[in-house]
Amino acid sequence: MSGREFQSLYYTDCRPGQGLRGGAGFQFQAVTPGTTYEMMTAVQRSALYEAPVGWMREKREVSDYPPSLVHVHGAVYATARGIYLGAETGGVREGNQFTHALATADPQLYGPIRPAQLWGARWWVEEPAETTECEAVPAEPEAGPLGVEALRDWVLGRQDGESWLLAVHSAMDRVHDEGAPRLVFVSEDAETAVRWIAAGTLLLPQERALRVGFRVFATNPQYSGHEVLAVHPDWAGSLADPDRNSDYAVFNLVSGEHRKAEPTAAARHWVPRFLGADPYDVVDAIELSHQFARGRGGKPPIAADRLAAGVLMLDETVSGQDSALALAEWLVALPSVSATDVVEPVLDAVLAASPGLPVLAKLAETNTAQAGRVRTALLRAEIDEIVRGTPADARLPLAPRPWSPDEAEETCALVEAAAGAVAPERMDLLLRTATRFDVRPRVGRFGEAAGRFVEWWAEHPYAGFDPARWTCGPEMTDLLRDALTRRLTGPDSAAVVEAINDRWWRLLAPTLSDPFIPLDAAIGAAAVAAGGPARQETIERFREQLRAPDRPGTGEAVWEALFRNSAPTMAEVKDFLTVLPSTAVSDSLAQKAFAALDKSKVSGRYLDVLRMLGHHIGDRENLRKLWEEDSRLRSWLSTVTRKGAATDAAALKDVSEEVFTARAEQIIAALIGASPQATLDATEQGGEQLQKILVHALPAVWNDEQAEPSRRDQAVVLAFLTAWHDTTSEEVRKAFDKALERWAGKHKQSDYRRISKLLRGVAAEDAAAWHEWLQEYSQQKPKPTRTRELARRLFRRREK
Repeated sequence: MSGREFQSLYYTDCRPGQGLRGGAGFQFQAVTPGTTYEMMTAVQRSALYEAPVGWMREKREVSDYPPSLVHVHGAVYATARGIYLGAETGGVREGNQFTHALATADPQLYGPIRPAQLWGARWWVEEPAETTECEAVPAEPEAGPLGVEALRDWVLGRQDGESWLLAVHSAMDRVHDEGAPRLVFVSEDAETAVRWIAAGTLLLPQERALRVGFRVFATNPQYSGHEVLAVHPDWAGSLADPDRNSDYAVFNLVSGEHRKAEPTAAARHWVPRFLGADPYDVVDAIELSHQFARGRGGKPPIAADRLAAGVLMLDETVSGQDSALALAEWLVALPSVSATDVVEPVLDAVLAASPGLPVLAKLAETNTAQAGRVRTALLRAEIDEIVRGTPADARLPLAPRPWSPDEAEETCALVEAAAGAVAPERMDLLLRTATRFDVRPRVGRFGEAAGRFVEWWAEHPYAGFDPARWTCGPEMTDLLRDALTRRLTGPDSAAVVEAINDRWWRLLAPTLSDPFIPLDAAIGAAAVAAGGPARQETIERFREQLRAPDRPGTGEAVWEALFRNSAPTMAEVKDFLTVLPSTAVSDSLAQKAFAALDKSKVSGRYLDVLRMLGHHIGDRENLRKLWEEDSRLRSWLSTVTRKGAATDAAALKDVSEEVFTARAEQIIAALIGASPQATLDATEQGGEQLQKILVHALPAVWNDEQAEPSRRDQAVVLAFLTAWHDTTSEEVRKAFDKALERWAGKHKQSDYRRISKLLRGVAAEDAAAWHEWLQEYSQQKPKPTRTRELARRLFRRREK
């Protein structure tokens, strides 16, 4: 036997030796070689002809008994036709029957045929075989009179045929849902019931149709496990009333009544098409929709599966935006199907329906050969809304995708044409849309429109547009600069400057290049006045021009561009003059720097700036005096830091406390870095002014957690040596004593020893004095007494 054949099984009342068991009685009379025990069990339990007991008692004529058609499914699929024979072989008792069954474990052998279509097929056998073997039935067996077209015509010829088919198919579509009722047909003849079963299962995909078991006729419905049953009115009893049964969906073909139920979505979709289009194409479309659903994980088909199948198999057009959107979503989450055979035709159908923005936006997520066409259509639709002035919803970003040369030209032309028609206040939306689609419109192609927009933009500085979001942003920014430059020389220049100070500088600061250009000067001054990172970045932008000024007056132009609206800090003035070559510091620029000095407190930077302006001081006596004092102090500091150089106390004569304080940081650095003897000499020469500075500056050094540990220790050593130098005033000594006490209270013995070691490197008696001071500190003697005693002993040792 071929693997593409059904097993045949004959079942009847046998004479001795006629059946498989050998003895007499009901049994399988013949089977195809290879028939399994499971097949025989399935047929014997659920597919044999059932003779109505009541009719047999009445001894009705054999011709009154209708043939049966049964289908069962499970591990074995079996379809059986049975006829009533009357008396049994061995006697006169009623009940003999002959059943011919097909059986297989492979449901694909049915091909496109639904089991109910096998009613009336010519190859059904009605008498026993000559031996216990019988012929197989080929795969995809020939159907009887219930072909696809014949069933369609039959339904159309019935009264209310469409509504009945809707109800029948809906019930079959739900039959495997949890809690769904089984179907019962009440019919006087078997064929009418079979026709409805065939029509209903024809609108199911084959895989599901084969799993709808049925029995026509069933004499005991309550004992039958089939999903669909047909009963004769004589045996129906209460089942004849559709409204009295919740366990069954009853279709009474005699009374024309059935229980009302909402049709399923599949029934509403396929029934009208089956009755109105080519029924073979509809059946193929149903099968295809099932394949789509199976490709998504095996769930039942959704509306989009059915719509796509209709497009592909029925050449249906897409009608309505809801259907178009459903298909767009279907294309984005495509089932496992051939993109060439399926995606492109469906996409064509959706695009042919003139879809709206939601549909096109969804289609833009697909990655097909027509992705460029889809995006172009979406861009055109969005541009149309922008030009019409329709409020724009937030648009989702699009995945990057390169345009072909032709697509790029077409999309650029779309944006450029729209630029000439769009209202100025919506130009930003148009250009942002172009950026979203990675379209780069050429400003030269819509120059007149761009000029109109920029003039409007220049009048509306608070529009909030950001050209960084436009692919043509640099070109449009250049046009804006031109417009503002013209306005700066017009009658409304004051308003333009105000707008620059308030808004435009944020947008245009990155474009600064030339301090001689009035617009750049105004923008730079506004950015500097804003402070923060913008101030630093703007000053830095002009730094290179200061290093190599190639035009006369560069320093003045840069100063004006930076500090027109806000005074510079001393750090900025110092940096400005440091970068600018000294030969480029004109007298007019020096006057600007002097004006900044007049508003500032004397500090180290202040004195540095004054030093760089020495040739321009002129008759400013107060500044000259500071300059001279600072020069002497810096000269003295230089001597302190040179090893072996003798310091000159006269250098510090008449140096004011103001200058000492301003140079405190340099003084501390010089003293900490100098030799101990030079340090002691320096503190003696500096007198009380220097010592007071050290009282405040040295604790700041040793308390600085970021400073090098060695530097912090040197600060402690310098404080101790200064405090008990014989020239140190009592006031300074007391201040240092308090400061050192605070230091000692925060440190450990290991820190004390480290200071002691450094002092021993200066002089043994200094280390000894340090230990005595620590001892008296630990004993908590009154501070004035402790300080005097320690100083007296220290001075006495030095005199020796």
